[in-house]
Amino acid sequence: MKKEQTSLLLALAEKLKREQPSKESAIESLSAAGIVTKNGKLTKSFPNLKRVLATAE
Repeated sequence: MKKEQTSLLLALAEKLKREQPSKESAIESLSAAGIVTKNGKLTKSFPNLKRVLATAE
């Protein structure tokens, strides 16, 4: 992941943290960023994130 993408993802996380988002609004924001699909599933663009989340479960 490029440094710019990481910065944007961190900024999105901070924004969502301040807003106390619902699950639906979080999925909508992540979908707009191309991280998840509209159904909330991870896109193929972030295979490392999928691995991290799998180990966290």
